[in-house]
Amino acid sequence: MGFRINTNVAALNAKANSDLNAKSLDQSLARLSSGLRINSAADDASGMAIADSLRSQANTLGQAISNGNDALGILQTADKAMDEQLKILDTIKTKATQAAQDGQSAKTRTMLQADINRLMEELDNIANTTSFNGKQLLSGSFTNQEFQIGSSSNQTVKASIGATQSSKIGVTRFETGSQSVTSGVVGLTIKNYNGIEDFKFQDVVISTSVGTGLGALAEEINKSADKTGVRASFDVKTTGAFAIKAGETGTDFTINGVNIGKVTYQDGDKNGSLVSAINAVKDTTGVQASQDENGRLVLTSADGRGIKIEGSIGQGSGILNSQKENYGRLSLVKNDGRDIAIDGTNLSAIGMGKTDIISQTSVSLRESKGQIDANT
Repeated sequence: MGFRINTNVAALNAKANSDLNAKSLDQSLARLSSGLRINSAADDASGMAIADSLRSQANTLGQAISNGNDALGILQTADKAMDEQLKILDTIKTKATQAAQDGQSAKTRTMLQADINRLMEELDNIANTTSFNGKQLLSGSFTNQEFQIGSSSNQTVKASIGATQSSKIGVTRFETGSQSVTSGVVGLTIKNYNGIEDFKFQDVVISTSVGTGLGALAEEINKSADKTGVRASFDVKTTGAFAIKAGETGTDFTINGVNIGKVTYQDGDKNGSLVSAINAVKDTTGVQASQDENGRLVLTSADGRGIKIEGSIGQGSGILNSQKENYGRLSLVKNDGRDIAIDGTNLSAIGMGKTDIISQTSVSLRESKGQIDANT
């Protein structure tokens, strides 16, 4: 709307009011068209600054939500791949169970092992090829990956996915002590069982009495296995050096404090007199006798107490003087494959002292492709 006015005051006022109306009209149209109350700093300088800050935060939060969805997509991709791996592992377990019975011949077991080998190859293939946007997810390289899920710094989450190759699955740590030939009170501690703290078990007596020995210690360890991750087993067995030959025991022949007395036995203990005499008191001694496939005398402590022979068992028994006192071997197992660090007092009584030789190894699923040696 145009006016040309020189001296008409009323007209000048009309023009000024017209300009104000035009400005208000422009402001109203701008608000109507944009849907915003503030369209420029002239509308509300401080309000516009606040609005711009909120708008920036809203945009950033929108991107953060998108980042979170990407993270979910990555984890869902990994989850589906691992679900397929679990199905493969179930099939491997089924085939291993199928092979673990004597209805199978060497040929059929070889065929089952070939199937297992192919399944493990597919397991490794999934682990090595599963990726998201070029990032390997299951190969072990996806560790401490950070996702920005907030509008400000340090508003992040971290995610790690462990390796799922056959060499990393089912990794188990085995540690077995030397055979113990000494008794005593043992105090055992597992060092850094959770990465920080030590775990001390109740002291256990290693002897030939009921409720003592490696059996009692293994029971004490296994009570806390859910917390420490360490399980224990024991083997208290004395095996003669050679097949039983004719001979006789002395009247002072004693096992674990129970006198058995004089027993005459034949080559190979044909009439079973030696084995029967020992087994007649097995409920008291805790020691059971048998013969292995080579005809050697085998003394076994089922509950894990020690085996102590006093007096003369006869040279024909195959039991050497060095074998007359035996408290067995203790084995510790941990499923995460890490070393089992132990400390304590009188550990030589369980074959795990500083001078004892401890057999140790870690075995994973991949070892099922070959043979595990007898020591393992």
